[in-house]
Amino acid sequence: MGVKNLWRLLLPVGHRLSIETLSHQTLAIDASIWLTQISKACRDPETGRLLPNKPHVRIFLLRLMRLLFHQIKPVVVFDGVMPEVKRREIQRRKDRREKLWRDDEGGEGGGALKR
Repeated sequence: MGVKNLWRLLLPVGHRLSIETLSHQTLAIDASIWLTQISKACRDPETGRLLPNKPHVRIFLLRLMRLLFHQIKPVVVFDGVMPEVKRREIQRRKDRREKLWRDDEGGEGGGALKR
């Protein structure tokens, strides 16, 4: 869900760092962001299903190994209970997606949407 326009808000004060500048420091990793990024990248473009052999687990570990290689101590943070506002937003998105599928199956879309 995230914060709308967060990067635009941070642009005036933010700057890029090379990974080496974080050496010998502890870095908090938002596991849900990493897993979401990785799972989106590891999907079959035709079916949307996760690719076989669980590449998302391997990629997650490779990211951690890269931090360790640069002597960065990662602390992986998993979200606790989902906030109500996030749960509602996810349900709203799911409902909208299902409506698109239903409309496409019975409508004139000719099956343009694929599961």
